[in-house]
Amino acid sequence: MGLTLSAASLAVTLVLVELVLRWGILPDSFQPQTTELVTAGQSRLFRPDFRKPRREPGPKEDQFRIVVVGDSFAWGDGVHAEDAFPDRLEIRLNAVSRGDRFEVVNWSRPGWNTVRQYRSLKDRLDWLDPDLLILSVVLNDAEPTEPEELEELRTGIVTREPGPGLSASLYGHSRLYQWAWDRLENTRRRRELTAYYHSLFHGEHWQAFGRAVRSLHKATRSRSIPMILVVFPIFDCQLDDSYPYLELHAKAGEVGESLDVPVLDLTEEYQAVDARRLAVIPFTNAHPNELAHRMAADAIVDYLARARLVPPLDYVPRHRRRDPRLEP
Repeated sequence: MGLTLSAASLAVTLVLVELVLRWGILPDSFQPQTTELVTAGQSRLFRPDFRKPRREPGPKEDQFRIVVVGDSFAWGDGVHAEDAFPDRLEIRLNAVSRGDRFEVVNWSRPGWNTVRQYRSLKDRLDWLDPDLLILSVVLNDAEPTEPEELEELRTGIVTREPGPGLSASLYGHSRLYQWAWDRLENTRRRRELTAYYHSLFHGEHWQAFGRAVRSLHKATRSRSIPMILVVFPIFDCQLDDSYPYLELHAKAGEVGESLDVPVLDLTEEYQAVDARRLAVIPFTNAHPNELAHRMAADAIVDYLARARLVPPLDYVPRHRRRDPRLEP
C-alpha cells in the first residue's frame, strides 16, 4: 500500500512539474541556461565590417584618432552600433576634452582572430594614421584561422540533439524531459567549453596569437604609435572566484607585458556586478550587453587618463577622486 502511494505521489509530482513548465512559471533560477561559443562565424575578409555609414579616415587636422581593432566583442554583437564601447569611448572622450577632438575608428569584424586583425592592419596603418591603437582581446582570439581546423577543434562543443526514438519523442512532447535534457547538455557543453578555451592557450594556436601581437606591436612601434591591450572576460558565468579563465587572462596579459605594452584587464571592473546583468542574453549569448560596453568605455577612459596616453582631459582619474563618504 505504501509503495503504491509513493508511486502515485511521484506521478502526481511529475505531472505538476510538467504543467508548471508548460505554463512558463518556473522561477528564473531553475530555467535551463545554455551557453555558446563567443564567435559570430569566421570571415576570410581582411577588412572591418562597418555597421553604419561613416567618414573614411583621412588627413587629420586637430583630432586625436584612436583605432580599436577586435572581433565581435568590439564590433558590438547583440547591441546597437552606438552602444558598442568604441562609439561610447569617442563620445566620452569628447565630453571631457579640453579642446582636442577625439575620433575612434572601430576596425573590427565578427569572427576575426588576432592573426586576421594584424593582417587587416599591417598595410593600412599609414592610411589610418592612428595616435593610439587599442587591441581588444577575447579568449577565442587564439583560434586557428583555417575553417576546417577550427571546425575539428570545436567538435566537442557542438550542441547535441536527443537521439532518434523515445528520447526525441519525449523531448518534443514533455517540457520536463526537455528541461532536464537542456540542463544536462548545458553542463556538458560548459565543461567542454572550458576545456576548449584552455586548449587555445597552448601549442601552435597560442604561438600564432603571440606572433600576431608582436608583429602588430612592431608595426606600431616603428611608427611611434602607442598600443594597449584591453582584455575582456567571457560573460557565460559569474566573474567571481569560480570564473574558470583567470589564468588565461594572466597569460594573455603576459604577452603584452613582455613587449612593454600596457594591459587593461576588465575582469576586475565587472566583478562587483551580477554577470547576468552584463551579457546580451544571460549565460546564453556571452557577448557584453549595453551596460557592459558602457562600463568598458568608462574604464578605458579612466585608464587612458591615468596612463597619460591621450591629451589632458577635464577628468579626475578614479584613484585620485575623493570619496564623498569620507568628507568631514
